Amino acid sequence: MRTIYSASREALLLALGESGVRYASLVDMIIAARRLAEAASREAMLGLPLDTGATEFRRYLVDRLGRRREECVLVVYLNGERVYIAEDFYAGGKRAECLIPLRRTIRRAFDLDARRIVLAHNHPSGAALPSSDDITATTRFRQVCEPLEIRLDDHCIVTSNAVASMKMMGIF
Repeated sequence: MRTIYSASREALLLALGESGVRYASLVDMIIAARRLAEAASREAMLGLPLDTGATEFRRYLVDRLGRRREECVLVVYLNGERVYIAEDFYAGGKRAECLIPLRRTIRRAFDLDARRIVLAHNHPSGAALPSSDDITATTRFRQVCEPLEIRLDDHCIVTSNAVASMKMMGIF
């Protein structure tokens, strides 16, 4: 089921080969169910203060990012009381690198009147430890955000079965 969960429609149809045409509507239903599950998880966060250590949030990150084959970044925008406002998802297109779109993230935070941000990105390699590049990017991101009164609450590294919090690790 993991493969079905993370694969695109085209990849699923290709994997099914000649029978893919017969099962195209089933593939569409699987993808729709996946989108509904994501939306339900996101909806469950609305109106409540977000805790990056909470099991529900970590499960959401694993479901959203953990099974992807390329590095992706998820930016979660929060109000001053840490209540979920919105999120942005960025796929880098490279297996081992996805840059945080700093200008776009700051502009979006201002548009949403977000006061806090949580960053999350995946490591397709399976290592739930921040690299030196991750630490450098996080430090730079904080240095830009904080003078603008936007607090970086955490930066989480996500794999298919784990989430590592840079905040809980004492990195910042």
